[in-house]
Amino acid sequence: MAHEFDIHDHRHRVKQLRDDGDTAVFENRDELACPACSDPFERLLLIRSETISVPENSGEPFCLARCTETIALFRH
Repeated sequence: MAHEFDIHDHRHRVKQLRDDGDTAVFENRDELACPACSDPFERLLLIRSETISVPENSGEPFCLARCTETIALFRH
């Protein structure tokens, strides 16, 4: 994967806010760049499960499903 992000390489630059086994949330404390767009990100959500539903926060709720070769995002 060209844009692999290993949290263990950056643990000293982020603060873990939550980890429930299926997901973990981190706060960017050191202007780490997003591996997709290179802009600094605010929060990072790591997903260990194959599917997840994200409730509405500041927009529309969405679901993610990790497939064999893709990740599918479903907006509701």
